[in-house]
Amino acid sequence: MSLTDRVRAKALEAAEKAKAAAVENAGRAVSHVKETIDVRTDGAGPRLLALLRMEDDQPITIEAMVVLLVDAVRKDGEARELSDRDVRNAAKRRYRRLGTAALATGPLGWHLVELYCEAATLCDVVELRRDPLSDEQVAVHLLVLWGAMPDVAAAQAALEGTGPPVMATLLTRVRDRVELPASGEMTKRSVVLALWKLRGTLGEAREIATPGVRGNLFPGARVKAFIAEAVGQLDGAPPAG
Repeated sequence: MSLTDRVRAKALEAAEKAKAAAVENAGRAVSHVKETIDVRTDGAGPRLLALLRMEDDQPITIEAMVVLLVDAVRKDGEARELSDRDVRNAAKRRYRRLGTAALATGPLGWHLVELYCEAATLCDVVELRRDPLSDEQVAVHLLVLWGAMPDVAAAQAALEGTGPPVMATLLTRVRDRVELPASGEMTKRSVVLALWKLRGTLGEAREIATPGVRGNLFPGARVKAFIAEAVGQLDGAPPAG
């Protein structure tokens, strides 16, 4: 084989390899898109689905779960720049969409989705105010709004590790209202149930429905009250540092 033939053969071989690599990369891209579509079925984003699929007995702290909820909202693209009216309408649509998607997940899934929806609503309110808050700072406000901590300062200290953790505070403040494990080790199930029950015992100002189709199809009163509480709390909080 002449030098010219060898050069031509190598060029053809390189071209075939490049073609094969391009086909493989294209196939991977298509597979990735399909996987993304699959995990977004039923209206739920991948981060929320990951939380729903987490084992119920997975050890996790209350602080970590609330931060994960905020992270899920933002990574799933739930939080957007909206007007006051849009925030309310988006919240109601979110309840209906995700409430329907959670039908097959059982009561614990319903509770988790409701917490996620309120976390998303708070993220929308924060975006509307144009006062950026980190995931942890939003989680601080959720802990207070849900009645897990008495005030923003205590909640912030719990997340920063400079004050009593949320679990210790609950043991002294609301043990008669929520079931807490005697061992002190919280799991996904115990965290979600505790937060949901606390959220539901804040008084008549917020209409909290038990898991069911009606509660998620007609969430208007609950959404309106939560937004009002969130705005009031954010107005009273010091500027984000």
